[in-house]
Amino acid sequence: MSEISKAISDLIARHLNDELNDQEKQELDKWVQQSEDHQRFFRQFTDEGSLASTLTEYETSRDIVYNKIKEAIPFDRQADKKVINIWRFDLRRFTAIAASILLIGGAFVWWNIYVKDNRLAEDPVAGTTRDRQPASGGAVLKLADGEEIILDDATDGAVAEQGDTRITKQGGLLSYNSNVSANSVLYNTLSTPKGKIYQLLLPDSSKAWLNAASSIRFPTAFIGGERSVEVTGEVYFEIKKNAEMPFHVTVNQRATIDVLGTSFNVNAYDNEDVLRTTLLTGSVRIQIIQQEGGSSVVLKPGQQAQIKQVYVAQPISVVRNANIKNVMGWREGYFSLDDLTLADLMREVERWYDVEVVYEKEIPVKTFFGKVGRDLSLLDFMDGLKDWGVRFKLDGRKLIITGVQ
Repeated sequence: MSEISKAISDLIARHLNDELNDQEKQELDKWVQQSEDHQRFFRQFTDEGSLASTLTEYETSRDIVYNKIKEAIPFDRQADKKVINIWRFDLRRFTAIAASILLIGGAFVWWNIYVKDNRLAEDPVAGTTRDRQPASGGAVLKLADGEEIILDDATDGAVAEQGDTRITKQGGLLSYNSNVSANSVLYNTLSTPKGKIYQLLLPDSSKAWLNAASSIRFPTAFIGGERSVEVTGEVYFEIKKNAEMPFHVTVNQRATIDVLGTSFNVNAYDNEDVLRTTLLTGSVRIQIIQQEGGSSVVLKPGQQAQIKQVYVAQPISVVRNANIKNVMGWREGYFSLDDLTLADLMREVERWYDVEVVYEKEIPVKTFFGKVGRDLSLLDFMDGLKDWGVRFKLDGRKLIITGVQ
């Protein structure tokens, strides 16, 4: 954390404890009035409702925060009798302690004060390389005849025609409008490279959002008794209900998902240990393709099915209370760090910023909690991780993790 960041966080913490002298009050007020971002950040810690909302974001890491709060509060010898009441003492005192921990402890890695203004002075390595921007809208559409259209460059309006289907682009949305004909059904593939995301409106008006380094293969029109697509990488679906035409998703040629009408997320990156299907609404059935007789499970909302990427003769495992914030962070615009290891996080970073992550030595053991906005540049994001002790250098497209302090 920079000296400026530390000084301001100390002033805010002391303000909450009514410990500021007149000069310090003026310094803090001057900083707050400098920008709307400063005012918003200040309110985050001085408004009790905002702080309560902020702390809720860290529910999955409550034990970490709880233990640090205990360390900050002077307990007498009867502390064991008072622990149960820790959340009931004076709210203003609690607010001050909690805010101090979140500020000084660096839980808000997404908000590094003056990080852009001070990066060159603090990190000469960063000054010698080019920053990388977060994922933006872009994809490649492969038509049935093999022609490829780079959608980043395509203007809004008609993109192509496939049989009786007209393909149009509007902003970051690709849509298919079909006059259904059995003789005109062709297959297209939409792919996102690293550093790109895209949204697709399928011929039946179901929606699919592709995360970076993902793909979906689908027909230009759904006919017959079912709707079938194939995916790789990570895709979030909102399926239009049609009881007479079930929706089928084939994932990495490893598993199938049977749907009527629901919303769910599929994470099937090749470099992840397991294939994950997380259900948000409705009901889906997951089945492993390779197992004859069909090892399968039916998910309820909030559950996640996990299948080992490497074939093993074992049933699908189910997480009953999946961390939905972690799963949906990419769609909601943030990295959810709760319970992520450094290796897990860096795999997401590789896809989101289109970089190659390498480790100077062995992969450091480090876990995180909290969340970070996905709209940050790579250097802003990594500068935030410095508060967690992560050290790095950027060489072109290669992000080198030098260690963790």
